[in-house]
Amino acid sequence: MLSDPISLAIVQNAFTTTAQEMGLSVVRSAYSTVVKEGGDATSAIFDGRGRLVAQSVGAPLMHLSSLRPSLAELLRDFPAEDMREGDVFAFNDPYRGGIHSNDVMLFRPVCLGGRVEFFTAALLHVADIGGIAAGGLPANATEMYHEGLILPPVPIQRAGEPQRDVLNIIAANSRTPEKVLGDIRAMLAGVNVGARRIGGLAQRYGVERLGELCSELMDYSELRTRQEIGKLPAGTQRGEFLIDDDGVETGKDHRVQVELEIGRDSIRADFSGSDPQARGPINAARSQSMSGVLFAVRCFLDPEIPVNEGVYRPLEVELPYGTLVNPRPPAACNARMATVMAIVEAILQAFAGVAPHKAVAASCNAHVYTLDGVDRETGKVWTYLDPQFGGGGARSDRDGLDVTAPLIFGGGSVAGTVEAYEIEYPVRFRRFELWRDSGGAGRWRGGLGTRRELEVLDDVRLTARATDRCRIPPPGIRGGRPGAGGGWIVNQDEADERVLPPKITAHELRRGERLTMLTSAGGGCGEPWERDPRRVLEDVREGRVSVEAARRDYGVAIDRRTLALLDDDTRRLRAERSAPEP
Repeated sequence: MLSDPISLAIVQNAFTTTAQEMGLSVVRSAYSTVVKEGGDATSAIFDGRGRLVAQSVGAPLMHLSSLRPSLAELLRDFPAEDMREGDVFAFNDPYRGGIHSNDVMLFRPVCLGGRVEFFTAALLHVADIGGIAAGGLPANATEMYHEGLILPPVPIQRAGEPQRDVLNIIAANSRTPEKVLGDIRAMLAGVNVGARRIGGLAQRYGVERLGELCSELMDYSELRTRQEIGKLPAGTQRGEFLIDDDGVETGKDHRVQVELEIGRDSIRADFSGSDPQARGPINAARSQSMSGVLFAVRCFLDPEIPVNEGVYRPLEVELPYGTLVNPRPPAACNARMATVMAIVEAILQAFAGVAPHKAVAASCNAHVYTLDGVDRETGKVWTYLDPQFGGGGARSDRDGLDVTAPLIFGGGSVAGTVEAYEIEYPVRFRRFELWRDSGGAGRWRGGLGTRRELEVLDDVRLTARATDRCRIPPPGIRGGRPGAGGGWIVNQDEADERVLPPKITAHELRRGERLTMLTSAGGGCGEPWERDPRRVLEDVREGRVSVEAARRDYGVAIDRRTLALLDDDTRRLRAERSAPEP
């Protein structure tokens, strides 16, 4: 029974709105292109005990599940009783709650009545913080030191005064110091906005009552999560997913395996069957693996349950040390999305046994590239990050989504506009379109990937990290076909065409060369020849499926000139396929 449902709802929305305002402040103040154009940042609010209260809307759970344990680590090094109003701390250590070096976090204690009662937090993917490749995403990294400067919890502001020595160290380790310091100032703006808004809430409700409402909100989310779990059939299910390779040992598969035990009001996910940690950077630190588990579980629960500390309580997660899902330091982890998404797919596969109406084929993963070069006029290094997204897997009752972010992003996108990149950097985009015939064929078709082509207007270096699903494309389910695997091609259809490895570091491109980027597409669901011919016709008319693929993959005949459905030929094709062998 809620003590005061109205006040609880008001406070919940107030905190959520505050977190969102913080996020908008960060994005609008950021220097990195991928943040100011695509919103690759997250903001959140915690109480004085380090418990999650609210997050910015649309925040990737990867970020959120990193901020929680990172704050706990911060409080071990800097106890709350020693903090003062105006203190701000930075952090990015992946083995103390972080993600990878480029994802820098800021925490600000909010002091009310002389003691820390809340924390505001922001996380942002900075442009460059060192490492062996510009942008901090080397595909061939074998330890975290290759990926950039590691920051333990460290104060960058004390009582409102910037700590210049720490900021100078950060700037000195970046190829783009103006951008990294600008991004830190953007996060400072966000956490400061949050602190002011929380102060206003405390004046309205009183500090003690505000804290009580936060605790009650967490208890409510826990209760609702347990109630939703109780609606699922109890029992043990298993799932697994294969990862292409780690970028270092080419052609070597890596397996993520889960045993999912659904109880009366709780879920236990055991990853003991997963492979040992990889030499390359596909390893996922504990916080990232936890994010994959939470996201996948919430796909089968009421999405209206507020995301706060309470949603974590019914989950027990076993992540064996020294494996892909919980590596030993200093394993590299900048490409951890491969393992995080494998966790998501494995759990979705396991859940399909108890909730077949929510079954989904495998989806795309992020295909990320960075370009860097030297400005001919200023002599300064420039670099940018540009994530590319593909298709979602077909669902049990509908087609997959075209060109959407990986599942763990919750359908959100951090892809920037091509105009923004062309204004700031020596590149020109020549093509950006749906990749026809890439979606996995099925009764329900997988979502399409993209074909994106750019021309470099100066000599540059390319670091490409097609995180996964190139050599082993996203598989289909229930007889559905796999989607197309992604990849990178230089000077496609020219005499000097060359296909690049899915993961490559600091590859030189010369002025005038073109890079074609193909992103993986979703797998199909169900037998393709069971698809309604009218849906196939619509796909052909909209450019998603070619006339040839309609005939080959679906048994649907379409007139090439008029794009009309040829009913008699279609019936004949399908009858021939279904006829018994002589």
